[in-house]
Amino acid sequence: MSIPTMNLYVGGEVTKTIVGAKPKAAIERDLEDVLG
Repeated sequence: MSIPTMNLYVGGEVTKTIVGAKPKAAIERDLEDVLG
């Protein structure tokens, strides 16, 4: 069994990790602070 994981990299460093399957709207909310 696996868990989907998304890492957001800025300048070659991981700035945000999201673990688990989520709907698009939830992912957008999680990334708002990083992507502006």
